[in-house]
Amino acid sequence: MPVLLRLILGLTLAALIGGVPGGARAELLITPKRVVLDDKSRDATFRLVNTSSVTQSYELIWRQLRMDEQGGLIEARDGAPGGVNRLVMVSPMRVTLEPGGRQTVRIIPRLPEGLPEGEYMSHLTFRPTGSTQSDGGGGTPGAAMQLKVRVGFSVPVILRHGPLDGSATIRPVGIDAQSNRLTLELRRQGSVSIFGDVAIYWGQPGQDGIEVGRLDGVAIYANLTRRLSAVPLTPPAGVTIGPGMLLVRYMDPDTRDVLAESTVRLE
Repeated sequence: MPVLLRLILGLTLAALIGGVPGGARAELLITPKRVVLDDKSRDATFRLVNTSSVTQSYELIWRQLRMDEQGGLIEARDGAPGGVNRLVMVSPMRVTLEPGGRQTVRIIPRLPEGLPEGEYMSHLTFRPTGSTQSDGGGGTPGAAMQLKVRVGFSVPVILRHGPLDGSATIRPVGIDAQSNRLTLELRRQGSVSIFGDVAIYWGQPGQDGIEVGRLDGVAIYANLTRRLSAVPLTPPAGVTIGPGMLLVRYMDPDTRDVLAESTVRLE
């Protein structure tokens, strides 16, 4: 198989598994970014919008993903404990959307008797049913096949059964001067996953801080007690980060309540 063709096929496979190769364009808008159910939930919904100019079809499949300490998602073995896929019903499991078309997908919990307390999570993946192929060489022998990659999208579905709680702490562990990023260590306590947005402020003691960095959607899944996250430092024009105080704040993405914060002095 020609090297170029192997590379193109490899990128296509990576996209369908869950990676997004550079230049791939999202063609499906999914809201919300995750669904969290509890014992009182009757159902929940995802809202889909086809943002492309062509009709798109997707099948919905379950994946068991776990988080590593760098925040990456890795595939767990089939039948791994803690999955929510056997505890909910999803309808529909296949959708076809015309350009600009909308669709609602319902998630309905089905809790069996005697279910142990805890948090259950799986990722619902909206996977394209195919890729468009065309021969870019006009039939010339040896011409490379061109594949239009269509990317699959995975969103977490969480069910929390029983009286569960969780909390987090956060602290800076170092600044990479070359990449201009602040590395943070987040620690999770309790029995649930934590989701939040990180904001970094710089200033002098006794003064209002200036936001110099932000990273939204930072999660610590329940399979972890610790993870690292690197936040780009992007001070406003005319502001140079120097001696002073850095305030790091981890906030609930919905209520904006502070989940954890810490300060560090810059000399």
